[in-house]
Amino acid sequence: MFALLALDGSNRIVLSQAARDAKDAELDIITWTLERSGILADGNDGFYYQTIDQAIKRDGDLYKVLDVLAKDVGILGVFSDWAAPSRSAPTAWA
Repeated sequence: MFALLALDGSNRIVLSQAARDAKDAELDIITWTLERSGILADGNDGFYYQTIDQAIKRDGDLYKVLDVLAKDVGILGVFSDWAAPSRSAPTAWA
């Protein structure tokens, strides 16, 4: 997931250059995983959020990540270890 995301100059989560390249190549993308890092609000977001760690301030920021992945990166889906948040989010994309 971290390879698909970056921060812009205002510390907003945006698609990375790798994501742009994948879109340009018309690749279908399914990413993994949203919830392997535990509590996001503790500031130790770990491996999966390494490229956007500075923008993650609270657990709800997971939905910002999912929004960028869906709307900007254009992922087809998310493989998740715990699917509850991922299952509820697609209605917000409509």
